[in-house]
Amino acid sequence: MRVALNFPCVGARRGGAETYVGVLARALDAAGHEVHVLARQVDEGELPPSVCVHTIRTRRLPGLDWLQPYQFAAASERELAIGEFDLVVGFAHLWRQDVCLAISGCRKALLKSSAQRFRSGPSRLLWRTGKLLSPKQWVYRWIEHKQFGQETPPFVIAPSHRVAHDFRRWHALADDQLAVVPLGIELSSATQRGASHHAINHRQAFRQRFALGPADIAILFAARNYSLKGLEPLLLSFAPVARECAEARLLVCGSDRDARFRRLAAELGLAAQVRFLGFVDDAQECFAGVDLFVLPTFYDACSLVVLEALAAGLPVVTTRANGAAELVSDGIDGYVVDAPWALDQLSDRMHRLVARAELRNTMSQQARTGAARLSIERSVESVLRVLVNRGCLPAEKIQRRAAA
Repeated sequence: MRVALNFPCVGARRGGAETYVGVLARALDAAGHEVHVLARQVDEGELPPSVCVHTIRTRRLPGLDWLQPYQFAAASERELAIGEFDLVVGFAHLWRQDVCLAISGCRKALLKSSAQRFRSGPSRLLWRTGKLLSPKQWVYRWIEHKQFGQETPPFVIAPSHRVAHDFRRWHALADDQLAVVPLGIELSSATQRGASHHAINHRQAFRQRFALGPADIAILFAARNYSLKGLEPLLLSFAPVARECAEARLLVCGSDRDARFRRLAAELGLAAQVRFLGFVDDAQECFAGVDLFVLPTFYDACSLVVLEALAAGLPVVTTRANGAAELVSDGIDGYVVDAPWALDQLSDRMHRLVARAELRNTMSQQARTGAARLSIERSVESVLRVLVNRGCLPAEKIQRRAAA
């Protein structure tokens, strides 16, 4: 099968969506498909040589950076017109596509949920007004008009039922224009947090590096956008846990833009129990050294870091605003709270896991046991099965390519 994947950037160091595009390209390539990636930038070493990369070049106009999403979509359309592809899969803000793999979710739902970061009505109104006046948001609305306003909109594969609901609501898509396929991750021996000598050494090295004592219970928060992913409510809800459990530690990583949250931690009296790690190259290194993972996000289509934490054997606490919550068995391998600002719920779930070693160990084992369902191979197989069953691609074409 000759497949084109179209997304601006590909690279594991950039974010969840950028990581997933690379993972999907490698998985399709390994399965024997002819894969073409159309992107503005692909990080070195991200893709095997057998994947054909088409560099999409756009001209940067001084003061008009907000035009770049449209420029990329238009340039991609021209490049796609040259190739003869069995299937064109777009990921975001593109109109030339057979299938929209909506791994980043629905923009309109994201904006609505993002406003909830602000606890006061005036702050939310000011933020929403700024988005309404933003030229970049005008561009996104125009792209969405071209994408979903056409007579035959692309078939949407949503990474969660939450995202599918968002597309029904905001783009009036019918059930036969949608399918739900959870995202997947690459599973390896390094991903699985076990009791091997190798894993124990990694854990000890990490904890020594960040001054964690043998009795400390470490909670990990990892994200690039601290505000959207709920670091403020996490700090507020961690405060009572820290007061009751002197061994509790919160580790924050993913970004160096943390000054506001450092101040908040100090104001809450948490300076001694919160570590700000900044950007970390390898999240697996963090997973090996901590005891649970918490992401009280305001919006996530399906957070890959949650899947990675589960696969690493970490109990997870997240919110219903995260599509990945559909892959968390509440009370079995983690907890799902109603919302980021449900501070009492968030505190209670963290307190249970910090205070009860037996519960942590049981949930950890459950998370590792269920890791196979999170594999990228299973996700890719499900995507292809949906495309055949929904008529997006003839079954015989897949068979012919596979035979070749």
